[in-house]
Amino acid sequence: MKTFRLCSMTILFDEAPEEEEEIRGRRIPLVDGLIINKEEADKNWLLEAVVEPDWLSFFTDYKETSQPLMAEVTITKPTNDPATLFCEVRRVHELDAHVSVHLEGRIVAKKEDLSDMLLRKLLDEGYEGESLYDEFRRRKQERGRAIQSILTNAYEAAKEEDRSQ
Repeated sequence: MKTFRLCSMTILFDEAPEEEEEIRGRRIPLVDGLIINKEEADKNWLLEAVVEPDWLSFFTDYKETSQPLMAEVTITKPTNDPATLFCEVRRVHELDAHVSVHLEGRIVAKKEDLSDMLLRKLLDEGYEGESLYDEFRRRKQERGRAIQSILTNAYEAAKEEDRSQ
């Protein structure tokens, strides 16, 4: 196992957004945090986020309902590219001055994965040659809708995979 510092965490969504709905991530201000790569084939990670007490009910609701969520995390240093994880809240502990939240997650997309998925989507849409390159660069810069649909598909696939296990 390898342990890293958790620099940032944003909850992207807990239900796949509608086609026209924009993803509005909810940034979780961290007091401290760590992330552990369990180094398993299915890319499981353990996260501990230490947050302010006003986040207690937010995370307790996820724990009690076993509602999965899509989170974007940055590890080691804030300038690193984020990874997207399909997570479930496993434990919520009240500390003296803060709340410790334990999540278990599976990586569903890294920056490189999103680029690969975007390229595949463009090829499926019939782009080729110079127009493929131009559209790829345009959508990567926008990130918005193109990435949203990829993340929505990744979320649905991860939920389906969890149901089949």
